[in-house]
Amino acid sequence: MSRADINEERLILWDLDGTLVDSRRDLVRATNVAVQTLGYEAVSDDHFARMVGNGVRYLVNRALPEHVPDAEREKAIGIFLDYYRDHIADETRFFPGVQDILEEIPVLHVILSNKREDLCRELINRLGAVHFFREIVGGDTFKLRKPDPAPVIGMIEKFGVRKDRTVLVGDSVIDMEAGRRAGVMTIGVTWGFGDPMENPRFAPDWVFQDVRGLFSFLREWSGFPSAEKASGRGNLRG
Repeated sequence: MSRADINEERLILWDLDGTLVDSRRDLVRATNVAVQTLGYEAVSDDHFARMVGNGVRYLVNRALPEHVPDAEREKAIGIFLDYYRDHIADETRFFPGVQDILEEIPVLHVILSNKREDLCRELINRLGAVHFFREIVGGDTFKLRKPDPAPVIGMIEKFGVRKDRTVLVGDSVIDMEAGRRAGVMTIGVTWGFGDPMENPRFAPDWVFQDVRGLFSFLREWSGFPSAEKASGRGNLRG
């Protein structure tokens, strides 16, 4: 799809980890390299799922015991970053079907992650997917990050898109809160790491259990309806 074909009056803001890409194994491995190098216990997959969404610093800190001093925590974060940069895409891949959405729905696609911007860009570059996205926003791009609405509002203002023509897609309540506070449509997906319905106060407008249903819905929303009706969705605002 050429840039000339894109409808620049509609904007999809995508969370990255757990929404666009399955990065669990690479993130767990980097976290465990960091904590085990310093002599602490490895993190289990179940525990890890509750820690993703707030960026690297939060992820590593939550993996360490409470008594660990600040200097040791900073050392662990440094170990994580050194390892993760080299192994950021060892096993990380787009969830099946997600690239079809990026390729075939001709609107503005923007990544809105709490992962550091340089790491987001490195990952997308390694996956050969830079051409899909008009912008990549990380947790350090703005002064504030999700769940604050500032990054959402910043992208709306940058591209001059109306709020009612913007949607935020994510797998966690952090994404839903950012979108709802910014006044845009929110879509929760259940194939990721978090729970987009965790806080009823910020319940998503729509929830999808599979990529096919999300694809069908976004095609219709963008003005390019598919033959199939969206499946697995539910209006949670009532």
